[in-house]
Amino acid sequence: MRASISAADSAFYREQGYFIFRQILPASLITDLRRTATKALELARKLNGPQAQRLQGLDQHAEIGLAPLEAFMKLPALVEGVHALLSPRHRIAAPGNMSFLFEPAEQCWATEWHRDWRDHLSPAHFAEAFDGGWEPIASDPNLFNQINCALYDDPCTWFVPGTNRRLDDTPGEAAAAKRAGRADVENKDHRRTEAEQEIFLNNYCGEMPGAISLRLQAGDLALYRSVAWHTGSYVPYRRRATLHCSASTPEYEKFWKRTAGIVERKLPASVGS
Repeated sequence: MRASISAADSAFYREQGYFIFRQILPASLITDLRRTATKALELARKLNGPQAQRLQGLDQHAEIGLAPLEAFMKLPALVEGVHALLSPRHRIAAPGNMSFLFEPAEQCWATEWHRDWRDHLSPAHFAEAFDGGWEPIASDPNLFNQINCALYDDPCTWFVPGTNRRLDDTPGEAAAAKRAGRADVENKDHRRTEAEQEIFLNNYCGEMPGAISLRLQAGDLALYRSVAWHTGSYVPYRRRATLHCSASTPEYEKFWKRTAGIVERKLPASVGS
């Protein structure tokens, strides 16, 4: 399809921090990407076990078949849509900066509510990465534009609209985020049954003030500001293969290059939902 982006759509993205391109992938590309994703899932579980949520740095795994990823990156409708929504300087990240996100094989779990970067670094490493200050960098439209493209229906990602512009937290948001820690969202002590854990996670996601589920159908693509509040919740019985990357710019590449050592040391694999 051809993306038709209006001035109102661009304003919505700036104000709310997300936009969904509905049915932007053609059926033929969905089919090709699903084949690649199936191979990626097998490899991810071989490397990291049954709970593996992702395979990243896809250019390092040529055996999965990279041609569909390159076709995605160059898809005219997507390129035109991103240019219209953001700017002609934004481009889809290359396979080296792509990941596939999967369902767990055995147990439901979630990430904690977070804003990317801010909530994954110690104060010292945060100061190193954001030496120009959190708000000026987090507000830069050239940075932190994240993509989730669903190859199967995907309701996993939760998002709080508008928190891309308001970068300080309300008391309600802070309290909701702290209602569960890592051990809780992963049910590490197995004190809840799978059904109980699923209900627990649904409540944890839904009780964040203003939160919505970015419900995607196969072929939909969500573009969102990753510095806004977001999380992901996953269950074994719902198949997931979602292509995860960014709408990058020279400024974003420069930011990543400058902070590469910090990322390698401190950012967890759960970044990205």
